[in-house]
Amino acid sequence: MLSTCLRYVLNSLPVVSYVILLSFSYSFILYICGRVSLTFAGIYLVGAYATVSLGMALMGNNMSFAGFIGILLLACLLGAAMLVASYLCFERFLKTDVHRMVATSSLLVASRGLVKVIWGTTPVTYSAPFLSMGVSEIAGNIVPNYYLFMLAVALLLMLTLSYFLNRTCWGMRFRASSLDGERTMAQACGVNQNVVTLMTFAIAGVLAGLAGGLYAPIAGAAYGSEGNALLLAALSVIIGGVGSIGGAVLAAFIVGIARAVAAIKMPVLELAVPFIIASITLMLRPFGIWGKEFRY
Repeated sequence: MLSTCLRYVLNSLPVVSYVILLSFSYSFILYICGRVSLTFAGIYLVGAYATVSLGMALMGNNMSFAGFIGILLLACLLGAAMLVASYLCFERFLKTDVHRMVATSSLLVASRGLVKVIWGTTPVTYSAPFLSMGVSEIAGNIVPNYYLFMLAVALLLMLTLSYFLNRTCWGMRFRASSLDGERTMAQACGVNQNVVTLMTFAIAGVLAGLAGGLYAPIAGAAYGSEGNALLLAALSVIIGGVGSIGGAVLAAFIVGIARAVAAIKMPVLELAVPFIIASITLMLRPFGIWGKEFRY
């Protein structure tokens, strides 16, 4: 029984890892800036295609760990640049939530169009990083080392962000902005709102680009996969709570393990399971398991 449960957990690690990154990318902007941005899903798609293309062009099957880390860093920088550019060029000029929602939806569509023009709609794969790391045995279960690598990266980033938000002066500025609905008090205390917003978008872009880069060696890069990423991220935020790092991690484990179990036991319900869990959470805990009531 324990071995079976452990197998489900180990099989869910890739989904858990990239959902952690995506859900916090989505909720970080919502929590700090009080706005919904869907552009992160397009950045996830671009990050996946960029990782596959760079990996195949620069290294092929001669995979090196340092080279792959370099490619992931490029995907992170690309994600940060795209999301910051979306804010500077479009979103900062819009004053209402409706206009911002339309703009961010348009940017998501534009990201899809960019991928279609550069890479086309044919799925591409690059499994060299996944295969080169080998496998390990945990309690009699064989698990690819790449699964553990993904989880370690996701958790390390969450710990780093937790330290940044709760133990640094800049983190205090971020939290002050999130608690001040109109940001007037935070600005009166010397918090530069433009810098905070730019840093928020940059961090969210890094997380989204990294999620695409990490997941690409397992699932490949597929045109249209950003829709699934968007849904999983939004549902995980509903389950875990907006702006909560612990909630993002817990919700990712719940969604990932539930989908892994459903895929084997009840395949017809695999896609519905996250929605069922989110519905139950909304009835019992409207602000999420670890969430708190906050202003929109």
